[in-house]
Amino acid sequence: MSRSVRVTQAILATVALALVLVLFMGNLFQGQSRDVAASPTTVGPQTPEPLADGERIPGIPEKPIAQYETFPLVSGRNADRQLDYQAAGTIRVEFLESLGDHQAYANQVVDWKLCDDSEVSQCAMVTVPLDWEEPSGEAIEIAVRRIPSGDSSNGPLFVNPGGPGFGGQDFAEAMAGRWANYDVVGWDPRGTGQSTHVVCGSMQQTDALMELDGSPDDEAEDEALQQGAREFAQQCRDGSGQLLDHITTIDVVRDLDLIRHLLGADKLNYVGVSYGTYVGATYAQLFPNSVGRLVLDAAVDITGEDEIPQVKGFELAWNNFVGWCEGSDLCELGDSRAQIDDDVTTFLDGLDESPIELGDRTLTQTLAATGLALFLYSDEQAYRTLSYVLDEAMQGRGSGLLAAADSMNGRYENGYETIAFAFPAMACSDAVDDGVAPVLQDWRDTFELAPVLAPQMGTSYNCQLWTSGSAPQLKLTAEGAPPILVVGTTGDSATPYEQAVSMAAQLESGTLLTLEGAGHGAVSGDNECIADAVDGFLLQGEVPEDGKTCS
Repeated sequence: MSRSVRVTQAILATVALALVLVLFMGNLFQGQSRDVAASPTTVGPQTPEPLADGERIPGIPEKPIAQYETFPLVSGRNADRQLDYQAAGTIRVEFLESLGDHQAYANQVVDWKLCDDSEVSQCAMVTVPLDWEEPSGEAIEIAVRRIPSGDSSNGPLFVNPGGPGFGGQDFAEAMAGRWANYDVVGWDPRGTGQSTHVVCGSMQQTDALMELDGSPDDEAEDEALQQGAREFAQQCRDGSGQLLDHITTIDVVRDLDLIRHLLGADKLNYVGVSYGTYVGATYAQLFPNSVGRLVLDAAVDITGEDEIPQVKGFELAWNNFVGWCEGSDLCELGDSRAQIDDDVTTFLDGLDESPIELGDRTLTQTLAATGLALFLYSDEQAYRTLSYVLDEAMQGRGSGLLAAADSMNGRYENGYETIAFAFPAMACSDAVDDGVAPVLQDWRDTFELAPVLAPQMGTSYNCQLWTSGSAPQLKLTAEGAPPILVVGTTGDSATPYEQAVSMAAQLESGTLLTLEGAGHGAVSGDNECIADAVDGFLLQGEVPEDGKTCS
């Protein structure tokens, strides 16, 4: 199965990380506080230390990208991508003038100010080259936020919530109480949030994309899905211009290395969740000698084989939910697995022909599947709500399920969050595909693994018809890096546990830590065993025994 076949499934997963954040942010690490009075991290200009003679310039890998081992490309990949695009509209992304050469970027002064929404957190904009290979060309800005520690002897700890496409500032605020001995730093990767971000279509155009029928039943529906992908790709090119050509994970980690230097850190200490594990592993590949303590939680696939389709994880989460329903008086849906599976499948299939009208909105099959997936990111704490909104929708009252879909898609009454545009832009820049031809069959091949959800979640042509090429497909081994802690949850819906096992095995210094449980990600949860192991690693450098399991 090709990587980009899972784009529709992955966008469900990606934006649904918002649920994880919502569920945890309100009560995460309650009772913990940060004493910032004694913090040596002050507001105002911060000048980086001069580079020593012979020291590597930040953002420049230890050898040229072309010299790294890559996965082989098969014939026909990217054959359908619209690389001969015409930027017919007005480019709305604004670029900055270059600071000069790479050295000039490394010498810039970072001007920290109190963030508008905080009396403690500090915000700044860092300038990076649009194209790292052409530093004298145009430049873009990266938004950075740090929450100072009362004891910053450990320096900055960078955190990334995943995506791709999520900004990191809110995640830094959520996680700051957990590691009070660090200055917790979140940044909005290029293309996202308050950084120079991807701009695509209007709200109406984006609604049309989100409502596309991703499970085509005939040739006409398949062509409509392809045409929708073409139109969206052109809208993003019209709005974002050449930013789309420089928004890969390799670009992101080069920015990260520059920010590390500008904040005065010799080594990168880092916690990445979901797609954030790919950022961390790529950083360790390009900059192994600058790796400090890396925690990679809810690992994505880095094997290049994609033998574990993401929808398998969602099906596992669905089965856990149905099992809860069978034994709970709080479930609204029925008493048996067969009945619940059949009723929900019949309901979703019926929306294909007869969507539910909700004022000026419509609950389609695609949006209903999107809303359902939102709840599968959590464990039992979300099950009662899921059973309620499904029961309501099956009785014709679909507003709850539509609201869940909107949350997944980053949709508000006045527009979409940047994640709606940044995710496909970044995912498709990293993805390699086999062209349009095998997309439908690749999707149908997942039906046996996920008979309830795979037919409903559908597929996508977004990456096959994107307007930029693919990034080099680096084989990530992190040769020469110190120990890297990889954390996996056995019942993870979005990033199947097998991917954590394979990431820990492929990274030469990888160590696997397992949580037996459900939910997407373990580090931000409340399992004491996981917390002790991760804290021991980050704060004392204690590496858990490889294969340690918590329950």
